[in-house]
Amino acid sequence: MTLVGHDPYMAPTFPEVKYAASLDHVAPRSVDVLTAFEVCEHLYANEVDALLEDASRILKPTGALVISVPIMYGLAIAPKVSNWMIRGRTLKSEYTTAEVFKSMIGIPVSRPQNPRVTHKGFDFRALRKLVSERFVIDAVHLSPVPHMPWWASSQYFMICRPRGGA
Repeated sequence: MTLVGHDPYMAPTFPEVKYAASLDHVAPRSVDVLTAFEVCEHLYANEVDALLEDASRILKPTGALVISVPIMYGLAIAPKVSNWMIRGRTLKSEYTTAEVFKSMIGIPVSRPQNPRVTHKGFDFRALRKLVSERFVIDAVHLSPVPHMPWWASSQYFMICRPRGGA
């Protein structure tokens, strides 16, 4: 088994991982599993598009794309914002009080121009729609309360396979 990593913002860390300078260097239809854990919420729209295009190209027909993103709407938003304020030792938040309440009931709030350093306004529902246009979503998992509606959890996982795959 070969483990390949790609992260344009971090230096290689593990000797057992072969690092690819870009996904362009990965052979077509050569990957069994491609993961994007806590990545998509930090990408610009064109980068999400490029990731999905690369995934379509490099995954084997029986391969899987596994995506994990935060749920920034529903009940988890208030503790998340509070946690960021506590960790940052500040009473300031990038969310206004109105935005926290909007987020709690699932109403979208604006994303900052630079998504690299924030989760604010990220909407897993829009990502799910985009992914479903290119992949079959085989399974969805929520955490930490998997048997409740999405608004009761803080993490969203999708296990996807290429359209037309086996």
